[in-house]
Amino acid sequence: MKFSVACNFDYALLDGLAPYPVYEIYGKLTSDYFGGGRPSFYLPEVGREALARYVAETRKRGIGFNYLLNASSMSNMEFTSEGQKKMNELLEWLDGINVDSVTVSNLFFLKLIKRRYPGLKVRISSHRYTDNPRKIRFWKDAGADYIVVSEVNIHREFRVLEEMRKAAGDDVELQLIVNNWCRQDCAIAGNHAVGLSAASQKRSRGFPLDFCSLYCNYIRLTDPVNYLRANWIRPEDIKIYEDMGYENFKIVERNTPTAILLERVKAYHDRRYDGNLMDIIQNYAYPFHKFTEREKDAFSKRRMFKYFMKPKAVNLVKFMKVVKFGEKGNVLFPLIGENPVHIDNRKLDGFIDHFKKHGCQNRDCESCRYCHKQAEKAVSIDPKWKKEMLDIYENLQEEIYGGGFWEGYTDTAMKLLANRDNARDEFQEDFENFRHALRAMP
Repeated sequence: MKFSVACNFDYALLDGLAPYPVYEIYGKLTSDYFGGGRPSFYLPEVGREALARYVAETRKRGIGFNYLLNASSMSNMEFTSEGQKKMNELLEWLDGINVDSVTVSNLFFLKLIKRRYPGLKVRISSHRYTDNPRKIRFWKDAGADYIVVSEVNIHREFRVLEEMRKAAGDDVELQLIVNNWCRQDCAIAGNHAVGLSAASQKRSRGFPLDFCSLYCNYIRLTDPVNYLRANWIRPEDIKIYEDMGYENFKIVERNTPTAILLERVKAYHDRRYDGNLMDIIQNYAYPFHKFTEREKDAFSKRRMFKYFMKPKAVNLVKFMKVVKFGEKGNVLFPLIGENPVHIDNRKLDGFIDHFKKHGCQNRDCESCRYCHKQAEKAVSIDPKWKKEMLDIYENLQEEIYGGGFWEGYTDTAMKLLANRDNARDEFQEDFENFRHALRAMP
C-alpha cells in the first residue's frame, strides 16, 4: 500500500503524513496558462515561489511532488506558437524545482514531455476515463509511467479491473482514487471536466459556475441511492483491490483542511472508518471547528469577491441565490453543526460482496435495485434541510435555465425603476439573504 495525497500547501500536512506510506503529494498553482482539473476558487492560493519552497520541503522528507497539468481542454492553444512557448517555460520551471512527475489529460502533452523532459515521469489523469484493458495498452504504448483509473465507472467491475491490471504488467503503474464520490457511470463527466479546466486557466473570463456539480447534487437529494451508486472505495474494502495487484491509492481533495485530510489517510491506512462515510468522501461541508486560521481563507469574503463578483459575467442580484445555495449546502461556507446527510459506514459492511458476482455495466439499476435497498438502510437525510435545499436548487436552476441569471444590469435596473412590486420584493429578499450570508463568512 502506498498513497498519493492531495496537497493543500500546509506544512503541517507534511508533519501529519510522516507515519503513513505516502510516496507523493499532488497539486498545482491556483491558476496557470493551461489549467487543470479543478476551478481556481476551489484551490489553495499558491504562487510559484511558494510552490517551489513546498516542493523542496517535500523532497527533504522523501516525498515526491506530482504537478497537475490535467486540463481536458485548452481550446487548442497547445498547438499555437504562444502555447508552445508557455508550455516550454512551465515545464522547464517544473523540472528546475525538482518536481517528480506531471499528470496530463492530453496525448500531445504526454509525447511532448517525454521527448523534451525525459526526467519527468508522466501520469494519465482520471479525466481520460481509462476503464478497460485496451485503453491501458494505448497509454502504456504511448509511454505513460502511471495511469489513474477512471474516477466514475469502474471500481466495482472486478473482472475488468483484473484484466486492466494484467494489461498494465510491470511497465506502467495503475492508481485508484479511493474517495471520489462522482455518480456511477456519470453521463456528463466529460462535460464537467472541460468546464473545470476553463475555470483554472488564467485567460478564462467566464463565471465559475460549476453547473454539473450543482445538478449532480440535486440528483443526490431527489434520489439518495446516488450517494451509494458512486465510485468510492470503503477503507474496509481496500484489501480486495490489493489482492488484485493494486497498491497505489489516491486520496482527494485539494481544498480539504489538514485535519480532515489526515483523518482520511488514517482511515485508509487502518482499513476502517467508524462514522459517517461522508466525512471521507464529500468534497465540501467541512466542519468549521477543524479549520485553521489559514484554511478559513478558502471560505472568506475576500475569496468570494475575487472569484464570484463578476458584474460583466453574471447578474449579481441573481447571484445572491448562489450564495444562499452555498450557505445552506455548505459549499461556499464551512459546516456548522452536524452534516445533514449521514451514511452509516458500519451498515455498509458486506455491501461490496454483491459486486464480486454482479457487475453494473451490463445491468439497469432500476431492474437491479440492490443499491436502492442498501441506501434505505444506510443513508439518512435531515428532512427539513432536504426540503429547504430542494427549494433552493429548483429556484436557482429556474434562473439559470430561464436566462435571468445572465440578465443585463440595465434590464434589472429598469424593472426596479418601474416600481414593479415583484422585482422589488425579490431584490429585497435576495439582498437580505446575501447580507446574512456575508455576516456568516469568516
